[in-house]
Amino acid sequence: MTSLVTIGRIVKAHGIRGEVAVNVQTDLPDRFDDGATVVVGGSPRVIESSRPHQGRLLVRFAGVVDRTQAELLRGKLIEAEPREFEDAETYFVHELVGMRVVLDERDLGEVAALIELPPAAGYDLLEVRRDDGSTWLLPAAEDHVEVEEADEGGRRLRLIDPPEGLIDGEPDVVRPPDPSDPPDPDETPPAGQQAP
Repeated sequence: MTSLVTIGRIVKAHGIRGEVAVNVQTDLPDRFDDGATVVVGGSPRVIESSRPHQGRLLVRFAGVVDRTQAELLRGKLIEAEPREFEDAETYFVHELVGMRVVLDERDLGEVAALIELPPAAGYDLLEVRRDDGSTWLLPAAEDHVEVEEADEGGRRLRLIDPPEGLIDGEPDVVRPPDPSDPPDPDETPPAGQQAP
């Protein structure tokens, strides 16, 4: 069976007619054309309509007719069959995960995950895990990284002109909390106080 690739993530329900707001993770706009079949949270779904809205797409799936049904899709990945590209410079997010990151000949770790930022940021972050287990965050922007062939075979990410402090700053970077995770009771402020 062909592995699916992630083309978007559902952020929330929008309005009362079953639309959902989607953070798009593909450069192929036809992925969300009317009638396209995708996989949402492991189940096939047909796209009835899609339209741009504030840096995201508003998507309506067949069979999702109201806000209650749309809310059940919150946080789910939208996946599709991979496509072959003639453009060798085009990469899916899942193709970057696992690549080594280098600066000159210095090995800076391996890409462990993608962290989505709001669309206004213009890029997402790559979480890079060093061999000692510490992590740091790398902007997934063409200004900072390029994919190249590795001497030992395969591909790696080369860091270009890194901003000051990006590499040699504090090594342990805390990932932003996942909104679907329950709150940590040890970090909940006492009643009447606000978290810092």
